[in-house]
Amino acid sequence: MPRYTSFVLRVWRSSRHGRVQWAARLEDLQDGRCEQFAGPDDLIAHLRGLLDPDAPSGPDPPEGVESP
Repeated sequence: MPRYTSFVLRVWRSSRHGRVQWAARLEDLQDGRCEQFAGPDDLIAHLRGLLDPDAPSGPDPPEGVESP
């Protein structure tokens, strides 16, 4: 994963059988890939996997964006 990645996160809730359910969609702005999640726990697990500190780093962030 590159050192800098941008995502669009969409979160919504719906009601099914009288129960509120949350869902999320994460779109990678670099390659357009989208992932959909059945709830916040799935989304967080996915983000943790993406942010693995042992993953190799990629290009620097765009100019004007500070890197941690």
